[in-house]
Amino acid sequence: MADVALVLSKIKIYNDHPVPGQPFADIFPIFRDPAATEAVIAHLICHIKATHDLSTISSIVCIESRGFFFAPILASRLNLPCVPVRKKGKLPGDVLTVSYDKEYGPDVLEIKKDAFEGVDGKKVLLVDDLLGKGGTVLAAKELVEGMGKEVVEALFIFDIPAYYPTLKEKMGDLKWYAMVQLE
Repeated sequence: MADVALVLSKIKIYNDHPVPGQPFADIFPIFRDPAATEAVIAHLICHIKATHDLSTISSIVCIESRGFFFAPILASRLNLPCVPVRKKGKLPGDVLTVSYDKEYGPDVLEIKKDAFEGVDGKKVLLVDDLLGKGGTVLAAKELVEGMGKEVVEALFIFDIPAYYPTLKEKMGDLKWYAMVQLE
């Protein structure tokens, strides 16, 4: 898989960031190489088209902040709306809020109450850069479901196989896909 090798050649892992014991995958070097950026987009588009009937998908929901880099491109290429989920205090107007715990402390996510205004259909895809221990994606899923939508899959650039045993239980029936597994 040349696309996976290309993407892996671009990232750098920082240990103990942002807190001791936490690895951090720096995705920004991917954007310095248009071929690497296109490899990510093309790979995920191929997965989405092979896995889902696009006529049933109503939108792509992107999770702050690094999901913002890929999800709008995916949505544009698939001719779908893109809906952001943001950290507390970043969205104007009325919002739904969920508190959750992530690897290094508590956090809050929000979605605008009118986020899906004019969007027909219930099925959505979630997009973020990395699936760690699942806290953020499950919080985003909770927000989306609170809006009456169904998350049919969560898509990531990276996940971490060492977390699979606890993720499988924690994620329940939420299907997920990652392009690259970080060892």
